[in-house]
Amino acid sequence: MKSLRLWIIIGLVTFLSSCSYFNKSEKREKPVARVYDKLLYHSDLAGVGNGAVRPEDSIQAVRNYVDSWIRHNLLLKYAEDNLPEQQQTLNEQLRDYKESLLIFLYEKELLNDKLDTVISNNDIAKYYQENKESFELKQAITQLKFIMLRIDTKVQLDSVRVWMKKITPDNYPKLRSFCNEYAVNSAISDSIWYNKEQLEALLPIDKFNLEDAQRNQSYLEVADSGYAYLMKFQSYRNKGTDPPLDLVRNDISDIIINKRKLAFLGSIHKNIYDEALQKDQFEIFLDNTQGAGKVNKR
Repeated sequence: MKSLRLWIIIGLVTFLSSCSYFNKSEKREKPVARVYDKLLYHSDLAGVGNGAVRPEDSIQAVRNYVDSWIRHNLLLKYAEDNLPEQQQTLNEQLRDYKESLLIFLYEKELLNDKLDTVISNNDIAKYYQENKESFELKQAITQLKFIMLRIDTKVQLDSVRVWMKKITPDNYPKLRSFCNEYAVNSAISDSIWYNKEQLEALLPIDKFNLEDAQRNQSYLEVADSGYAYLMKFQSYRNKGTDPPLDLVRNDISDIIINKRKLAFLGSIHKNIYDEALQKDQFEIFLDNTQGAGKVNKR
């Protein structure tokens, strides 16, 4: 079914780009306007003015369309007559675009139909281990949990402090429920990492020693501008070190998919060339003095 859709797309692009599709001169119906050798027919006006409420509005819409068509084609003719060199370049660009579009659509359908897009955790871990140097951190990052409360919030925090210091499968739902009910802002997931600029936007880091908190994996509570912050620092990675795998997981998935695309399309290109070579479907007519010899079949 996808192969059929592919050929329909290719056929449609070829059909739309052919000159015969745009050539109205062979029509037998009576034209409604002419600019030089171009004709506008009643069938070209199908749908124009259909949304009008009053008949006179519909008539005016048609007149506006015809006037716009005339002005457009007069300007186009003037441009064609006065820019002959640019016209030749444009024709070449349109030809190149059509050919590139056909190839792009063909390759896109092949990729949609045939490419393996399933990426396992083992695939990601293997690529990460083999290419760690490509993912070295450009800046230091910190993993922490935090809860931001209004300072006048009337709530008992003893249990929350215990949960923040060591989140378990049992207390995580309770902590999440607390955040949903009382927190202005919060992040209690283990997978979130922050650089210094992000920390500055989230926390009053001028109220405590950030380096000590990172190094000691501290639990801190600070107040600033009407808010209280409960923070548990966990892990820290210096600039130039390996990032945590979860931080680059999506990037690695994209890289693997792109590599598969390139390998798959490279194989398709080679197969098409080799098959055409075996079937004598192309020839090269350059002689040895022009930089090419006979194409040898493999």
